[in-house]
Amino acid sequence: MDSPERAGTPTPNPLDAERARLRKEGFTDHQIRQILLAREFAAPQATGGASQGVMTGVLSNLSAVLSHARGILPSFKTDLADSFDRAASPPVRVRAAGYLALMAAVIVALAYAVKQEWQQHFISATEIAASQVEKTAAEAEIQKIDAKIKKATDDTPMPEITTPAKGFFAVRKPTTTGK
Repeated sequence: MDSPERAGTPTPNPLDAERARLRKEGFTDHQIRQILLAREFAAPQATGGASQGVMTGVLSNLSAVLSHARGILPSFKTDLADSFDRAASPPVRVRAAGYLALMAAVIVALAYAVKQEWQQHFISATEIAASQVEKTAAEAEIQKIDAKIKKATDDTPMPEITTPAKGFFAVRKPTTTGK
């Protein structure tokens, strides 16, 4: 497969070519290592298949609960076997049963938290949206009423208010015509 003249030489790879190019530019081996590491860590990581995006909220928490449950399955199997093993000593069986109860309690608590978040974000979201629509309709109705009141008061002439000449209270002068 390899030609006889290349029998003792390693096959070149793109990284070696890049190192040679950087050496020609005057970089030291330490600087070349730093550059290559920086490029490697800054490059976007390839994923197998289509990207599904970042999970947030309910899906992230559900994934965490399922991951936790999957992680304790080996321990769950062992503790279940120990708790029903008649050859095991009573303290070992009690400890295994206690671990089983603790694992079940943790999974139930995490599942309850996910259920609450699910209810808040998905089930209550429709109710919140409906109440927002009602609120917007009510605010629009209030604006219509305010516009009608403003129009009615703008069309009605207001009597002029006169201020007294001296002091706060107006003094009425007696008239002599009526005597």
